[in-house]
Amino acid sequence: MNVSNILFNALKHHRGYIHRELESITLDTLPERLKVLGNSQMDIYYGILDIPLLFEEVADRILDLGIYESGAYLTWLKNNGGYVEITLSDTSRWVLLPGTEPGRYVHLHPARYSPQSMRVKATVLKTALACLVVLGGSLPGLSALNQIRKEILGLSPVKDLDSCEHLWEVMRMLKAD
Repeated sequence: MNVSNILFNALKHHRGYIHRELESITLDTLPERLKVLGNSQMDIYYGILDIPLLFEEVADRILDLGIYESGAYLTWLKNNGGYVEITLSDTSRWVLLPGTEPGRYVHLHPARYSPQSMRVKATVLKTALACLVVLGGSLPGLSALNQIRKEILGLSPVKDLDSCEHLWEVMRMLKAD
């Protein structure tokens, strides 16, 4: 077991990664980048552990249990109902599942409502990312927001800005340093 065995979708689950990626995402690359977000809900970790340290802590936890290869890992998960939740040094909680790619048998994502994470619907994250790409750090007005949702994302418009508080929270979280 080593860090290369970890399957992790950083664009769905890691604020630091998303923050860095925003610097290179353009209107042309945005649609392709958003495909990996799907249409459900996800938890985005915004804590202090950058991806290399996160992976190192996860690998260390698994190795500390004497699990060194995929067969033992998959058996461990099976014996624990198909997944295991672990807590890392910053009190964040993470779910370990079976990986779906060859050699990457540890599928990692933040636990629901874990400390240092925010639960986000895919459409809200897509909207937040599109707004940040188009407008930088500015919060859009109703007209600009609906133009982004309709023309760039193919989503329905929102009725008013009062219903967008969660979107604003997500945008602020993603832009935070």
